[in-house]
Amino acid sequence: MTITARRLIAIVGTFILMMSFVGCNKTSYDQNENIIEANLLKERLSDVETIVIDARSQEDYEKGHMVGAIHLAPEALTVSEPVPGLIAPLETVEAVLSSKGIKNDSKIYIYDNKEGIYAARLWWVLKIHGHQDVKVINNGEKAIVQNGFELTLDVPEITPSTYQAAPMDESMIATMEDVLRVVEGESEGVIIDTRSMAEYDEGAVPGAILFPHTKNLYTDGSFKSPRDVYLDYNDLGIKREDAVIVYCKSSVRATQTALLLKEAGFTDVKVYDGAWLEWSTKDTPKTEKSEEVVPSTQDAS
Repeated sequence: MTITARRLIAIVGTFILMMSFVGCNKTSYDQNENIIEANLLKERLSDVETIVIDARSQEDYEKGHMVGAIHLAPEALTVSEPVPGLIAPLETVEAVLSSKGIKNDSKIYIYDNKEGIYAARLWWVLKIHGHQDVKVINNGEKAIVQNGFELTLDVPEITPSTYQAAPMDESMIATMEDVLRVVEGESEGVIIDTRSMAEYDEGAVPGAILFPHTKNLYTDGSFKSPRDVYLDYNDLGIKREDAVIVYCKSSVRATQTALLLKEAGFTDVKVYDGAWLEWSTKDTPKTEKSEEVVPSTQDAS
C-alpha cells in the first residue's frame, strides 16, 4: 500500500470518527417527548388540535405574541395558601384549561421569555394531570422571533371546552415529608437546589446539591442537549437511576430542571412543590451553607 493510500484511509477514518461524535452530541430537540425546536413548529400549526401557549406575563403578551397563541401564565394554576405557588386543586386546573379552550387531545406547545421556567411549570402541571401531548419550545420567545413567526397584537377568539384532568401523578411530585425522609436518611435520594448561590447561602435543605437552573442553558439561552445535561449531573455524582427531588423558592425554576433531567434519561424525578417557601417556615432541619458552590446571578421564583 502506498503512503498516499494510507493517508487517504487515515483521513477518511478520522472523518468517520468525527461524524460519529457529532451524532452523539446532538444539541437540537427534533424528536423529543417534551421539548421541540421552534423551526419544527411551523409544520404543526395547521393541525386543528394544535394550541400554542404564551406563558409570559400579561404585559409581554399584550405587547405582541405569536399569531394564534393564547395567554396562560403559570400562576393561574397555583394557589397562595398554605404557602404561595402550590399547584391548584384539580377542579381549578380543569376550570382554567377549559376557559382557554384546551381539550384533552390538544397538542400543546409552550413558550416564554424566562429561560423556560414558566413554560416548564405549565408543562409540569399538565403532565402531572395526565396530558400527554405537551412540549416546551426551546429558547422560547427568542427562537420564535429568530424563526420568523408572525407576531400580532390580536387576541384569538377562544371557544371554551370541557377539560377533564386526571388525578395528580404522585411519581412527579414530592411532599415535605418525602424530602424530610431523604434528609433524615430514611429514604435514598438526591436533593437538588436550583436556586442561586446567594439564596442558597441564606439557607437550604440539608444535604441538597446546589446547581442553579441557569447551568442548564448554553450561552445563547437555549437548553443544553440531553447529553450535556447528563454529563453535568453525572459530574455531581447523580446517576440516571437515582431518585431525584428538585426544588427552588416556589418550584418554578425547579420544573425546568425536572424537564431537562427527564429528557436526559433520568427516570425518577420529582418536584418539591412546597419548595423553600414551605420548608423555611416549618420546623424542619436547615443548613446555612452547602459544600457545593456553583456561581449564579439568577434570582427568580
